[in-house]
Amino acid sequence: MVYKKESESESRRITIIGGKGKMGQFFARELSESGHNVEAFGNQDWQFADQLLSNADLVLVSVPIEKTVEVIKRAAQYLKPTTAIADITSVKVEPVQAMLKYHQGAVMGLHPMFGPKVESFAEQIVVVCGGRNEAQFTWLLDFFAAKGSKLVESTAKEHDKMMVIIQAMRHFDRFSLGVFLAEENIDIQRSLSMASPTYLQEIDILKRLFAQSSHLCADIILATEERCEMIVSLAETYNRLAKLVASKDREALIKEFESTQSFFNEALTSENKLKQTVEDYLIHDNFTSQKHQQEVKKDDSENVLLTT
Repeated sequence: MVYKKESESESRRITIIGGKGKMGQFFARELSESGHNVEAFGNQDWQFADQLLSNADLVLVSVPIEKTVEVIKRAAQYLKPTTAIADITSVKVEPVQAMLKYHQGAVMGLHPMFGPKVESFAEQIVVVCGGRNEAQFTWLLDFFAAKGSKLVESTAKEHDKMMVIIQAMRHFDRFSLGVFLAEENIDIQRSLSMASPTYLQEIDILKRLFAQSSHLCADIILATEERCEMIVSLAETYNRLAKLVASKDREALIKEFESTQSFFNEALTSENKLKQTVEDYLIHDNFTSQKHQQEVKKDDSENVLLTT
């Protein structure tokens, strides 16, 4: 996408459906602090929908995954063609399709890759899935960028495929580990006194996962049929490897490890080649100072994976 820079000083009228939820409140606060006029729209506000939705420059949908398409369809009847609509749920294909179907104006799918407990948009990734009239969202994308966010463009289909691995399977994997630790009644505090750095990180991730809404976790895992199928496949992989452990098949475990090791070595080699190509380009065009080149080499030499 190519976006034309717009005035950052212009105030927009924004209605956030689900604006009284945690994520909605986060967006409302950040947008309000930048001078925009933000209205929070809750489930009890449909009687005021014509007033709150028809006059908005942007309607942002921030509701549970299973309610998103229903809410988009219901809200669209109140929108003017000049109103832009976007959603910030963690699936994109169905919401984007619904917005394109039920609204004639500008459409965009957004997925902020963080939760409402972050302090700001700084250094946070926002995935951007175009829909229609993307230039109408230039000011919003400029706002994210000005706040320090990294914008990653994707199709809705690619996004949902990536989220199977990035989000759903990761949630299930750690959810399963947490359930196991609870069922075994592991003394977490005692284990932390002997913990390696990687174990400390893992427990911290589990702590943050189980501090979230149980409904949200379940919705992320069950959001699409593809997610459910891949999680079942992951569980089958666990079961296959567990059988090798049960039979004490050391050679088979080594073979599985080395096969997977080759996969990751190849993937990381491709990544390093791309990184080197970019660095060579910058150096050739005098965009990188000699000092920075030295820092890059120093950082690479210190980027060692430690395992315990």
